[in-house]
Amino acid sequence: MSTLRTNALEGVDAKNSITIVAGAGNVNTTNVQQGLVKQWKQFDAGDSNAIRDSFNTASITDEGTGEFMVVLTSNMANSSYCVHVTGSTNMSGCIDSDTVATSQYGTEYDEDSNGNPADPNNGMSSASGDLA
Repeated sequence: MSTLRTNALEGVDAKNSITIVAGAGNVNTTNVQQGLVKQWKQFDAGDSNAIRDSFNTASITDEGTGEFMVVLTSNMANSSYCVHVTGSTNMSGCIDSDTVATSQYGTEYDEDSNGNPADPNNGMSSASGDLA
């Protein structure tokens, strides 16, 4: 097996797109700038909001029961990025659209179908879009 080491990759047809050939000749083109997750985190609200693992996450602030502010290490290019939120079993999560900024976003977690707020034991979110 050979090893390729480089500091930069640039697509031939489109500067930000790289063609990836998977097994059995499957070919996919990925936009490297927009096609990758730019931030994610997994945390436990029951354990002092301990971040278990993360990427591009500076901190999490408890804003009240079921409400958290996620601060990014590197800002997004604009506030029109996409955020995905999920929580523990039988718990739903969503983004607080009033709090989205290039440097942070808020999340809200509900425990049941009645929308009662709750702190997740396993809170997860990720952001996709362009970094600044």
